[in-house]
Amino acid sequence: MDKQKILYAFNDDMKWEKLLKDIDNINHYPEVVEKIAVIAFGTAILSILKSTSLEEIKSKIAQASHNGIDFYVCGNTMRKYGITADQLLPQIKIAQRGTDIQILEMKEEGFYLFTII
Repeated sequence: MDKQKILYAFNDDMKWEKLLKDIDNINHYPEVVEKIAVIAFGTAILSILKSTSLEEIKSKIAQASHNGIDFYVCGNTMRKYGITADQLLPQIKIAQRGTDIQILEMKEEGFYLFTII
């Protein structure tokens, strides 16, 4: 099997722990996975603010980012909630044109989409 690219998408603030566990599990198979990316929208963006008190999630995101995982946040969701770029954790990139367009672009790059429900 060729190495694969995976994109996780989710919109629930309560799903970060599951997402991070899934990433940790899949990282046990470096011969299968080439690249991992995450896009958060909806209430999921609340845990990636600098002001969040969820220190374990902040730490795990920092470590995952250091290990090459890309984290995106939906620009449309940011505008909806009045969140600015300077309020985000430094590892977070902004999907300026929104989640849907980001997913379409990444699918064109060969990413498989997994949704966390």
